[in-house]
Amino acid sequence: MVGATLLHYRILHAIGAGGMGEVYAADDTRLNRRIALKVLPPATASDEERLQRFRREAQAVAALNHPNVVTIYAVEEAEGVHFLTMELIEGQTLDAIIPPDGLAWSEFFRWAIPLVDAVSAAHARGIVHRDLKPANVMIGPKGVLKVLDFGLAKLKADGPALDVSALSTARVTAPHEVVGTTAYMSPEQAEGRDVDARTDLFSLGILLFEMATGRRPFGGDTTLALLSSIIKDAPPPAAAWRADSPPDLDRILRKCLVKDPSRRYQTAIDLRNDLEDLQLAKHAGATTGLPAPARERKPSATWLAFAALGVAVLATGYALVSRGLWQGSADSAVHASFAQLTHVPGIEWFPSLSPDGRWIVYAGDGAGNRDIYLQSVTGSTPINLTSDSPDDDDQPAFSPDGELIAFRSNRDGGGIFVMGRTGEAVRRITRAGFNPAWSPDGRQLVYASIRVELRPQNSDGRSELWVVNADGGEPRRLYEGDATLPSWSPNGIRIAFGQRLGEDRVMDVLTIAADGSSAPTVAVGDPAIDWNPIWAPDGRHLYFVSDRGGSPNIWRVPIDESTGAPRGPAVPLTSPATFAAHLSITADGRKLAYSAVLETQNLQRLRIDPHRHEAIGEPELVTRGSRFWSSPDPSPDGERVVMYSQVRPEGDVYVINADGTGLRQLTSDQAVDRVPRWSPDGQWIATFSNRSGRLGVWKLRVDGSEQQLLTGDTVASVAAWSPDGARLAVTRGGAEPGPDARSFIIDATRGVQNAVLDELPDAPNLGSAFVTNSWAPDGTKIAGQNGFALVGVSVYTIATGAFSRVAEFGEWPVWLPDSRHVLVVSRGREFQIIDTVERTSKRIFSVLRDTLGPPRLTRDGRSAYFSRRATEADVWLVDLSPE
Repeated sequence: MVGATLLHYRILHAIGAGGMGEVYAADDTRLNRRIALKVLPPATASDEERLQRFRREAQAVAALNHPNVVTIYAVEEAEGVHFLTMELIEGQTLDAIIPPDGLAWSEFFRWAIPLVDAVSAAHARGIVHRDLKPANVMIGPKGVLKVLDFGLAKLKADGPALDVSALSTARVTAPHEVVGTTAYMSPEQAEGRDVDARTDLFSLGILLFEMATGRRPFGGDTTLALLSSIIKDAPPPAAAWRADSPPDLDRILRKCLVKDPSRRYQTAIDLRNDLEDLQLAKHAGATTGLPAPARERKPSATWLAFAALGVAVLATGYALVSRGLWQGSADSAVHASFAQLTHVPGIEWFPSLSPDGRWIVYAGDGAGNRDIYLQSVTGSTPINLTSDSPDDDDQPAFSPDGELIAFRSNRDGGGIFVMGRTGEAVRRITRAGFNPAWSPDGRQLVYASIRVELRPQNSDGRSELWVVNADGGEPRRLYEGDATLPSWSPNGIRIAFGQRLGEDRVMDVLTIAADGSSAPTVAVGDPAIDWNPIWAPDGRHLYFVSDRGGSPNIWRVPIDESTGAPRGPAVPLTSPATFAAHLSITADGRKLAYSAVLETQNLQRLRIDPHRHEAIGEPELVTRGSRFWSSPDPSPDGERVVMYSQVRPEGDVYVINADGTGLRQLTSDQAVDRVPRWSPDGQWIATFSNRSGRLGVWKLRVDGSEQQLLTGDTVASVAAWSPDGARLAVTRGGAEPGPDARSFIIDATRGVQNAVLDELPDAPNLGSAFVTNSWAPDGTKIAGQNGFALVGVSVYTIATGAFSRVAEFGEWPVWLPDSRHVLVVSRGREFQIIDTVERTSKRIFSVLRDTLGPPRLTRDGRSAYFSRRATEADVWLVDLSPE
């Protein structure tokens, strides 16, 4: 094959061969890049089973989008040769670099955690690798780990190749056929039994043992002897081979290498979490004992890390995981037991219980877009009620009689819709609004004007309360102040909601008279994020979500329904989730449902060809872990990135090297600093902060020193540097045009006194405020978006003082080096490049489920840095009973 050309691929030299094919280095002459080309040998190409397995490998890996999994470019056939093209990984396989006494601990964690993370991503897509071994793990020249060769992957059947909603798993080998590499098999794999994702966790245990000690935990002089050892022998402690091995590593390895799959780690995320905790303890000098469960850590996708609650028990799709006692001085004691109702990958959230507690509806994205699902609380098979529409359907709410479901939908331009309980007779109620809630008589709906999903303190703009008849008609505004996730009291007297308080993003729970006749009353009152209230059926309590205990969880406060005044202190219900949200309760108050959410948000880098306007390959991780990183901005030389921690805690500025090393914190006080932007000379960082008591733009040195306030009474945000670094474009205000929504050009060198150089004119043709974001490299234009809470891109030309609207979609535009094109994020799902002259656009990258943050470009336009948030959510049910 060497020297041959297949289509536009010129084969250069052989890389390796295995049972599933031969691998070559090749030149892609069309795209002018070096690739790896995997060919199914001609002798076996006619073997239908091998051919199907080859195709499965391509489907499995191509479906993954993870920086630690090899990227598949294309599946091809030419002249009877079946082959695939993929990312060429230069470097060494893991087995070539593990020394006889094991890796140094820094290298062990450096590669063990992304290895497990890659396997977790495969499992989330319904893929079991079944041949994890050091030879299938490559370490690139920059230390980036890649998992290779999914040729033995076991895929879920029933529908599309990777249909995550499928419930059955089909064999890809004959019964009792042993497939894999003997030394790294699980016991069930060695015996030819059915396997699932837990077989990979056993193989990972062998891999991790070898990485730590340089030896495998099982051995034998023959293949049969080795298989017997895997099936019967207990693994030795790693400390027997390595004296400095921390005891908790042995605990982790033993949990991987348990013979019974039900006693093993149940998910790769659980394993990764324990490895990260061990790494933290190792760095802190602690060699015994993982961090206590009360300390911050990542939750598992199946929500099993509840050591603080005492128990974790699984049972055939209905998992009872904790039993606790909830009590307070003004409350009777309540017992609570928890059960997980949904288990598939992706999002299942915004549950609503039927009044009789027998059924639950929720929103899920298993079909690609969001749909409304109906499920029995004693079953595990959901029914898709909105499969008729390709648009997102979300935030369902059962009517008080259980016969109707109100929900938010993007269909037909978006709004609030109502349908029958089994999905029939869909009709529009409003053309706007989110999070509908029924009045107790079922005649009206209250809703909010702004979407809120998980972080109401970060919502875009002020959310108003509106009320509309359930049969339709003209909505009426109930409350102009900020209000999210409303809930109607059982006697129809009051409506509870969450509200942002000031610029520090504290939230509180308030109630207002249902007819709007009186001012709102504070129901909780606390310097915390309190939101998402729902009324107990007796009207004497409000359940709500609060982070006052450290992470968002469920609380209850006694309340006077007639006045909205609290009758005593709030008390917690500690649920088995590190982030609880979206509460719902039955008519008898004995069942409560909520969303248990797992989020991670890290920074990534996407390579871009700024001339062809194309993405090059897949994004690469810059950060890892549970800290939420946001708003990255690369330094002018491209060597570093500035960012801020969005939560846990929020508002500290950090700098990190472009390769993800050398994390350094610049601010650490009580102020909240956000959206840092690097000056063109690389000497300063601008950020908007409340450190003066009000939001304003500050600048500080790259070492965190010389902090200077640049805007006085101008409450400003989102600073855009001029190319010469002498000026900044800033914006004050909100989503609507008017005196409180203005943009300015300020002097970046003077400090707060006399800083304003120019005030941008009104932009009535935009229909909203102009929010500055990026100053063109040629200095002539500023790109921005049309309001904080709206979409659409506009350009302000400095010489003429004119605005032009260049796109009706997209947010947070940033200029390419040619000062003609801008890169934008659209709907949090895709990046597009817009030609501001021709008004045309080109999508260069998109994701199905994750949320993409605003991109920022290096000076040469060849790398885009952005945040990427992955969200998993499952619906849980709480049984409540009086003592």
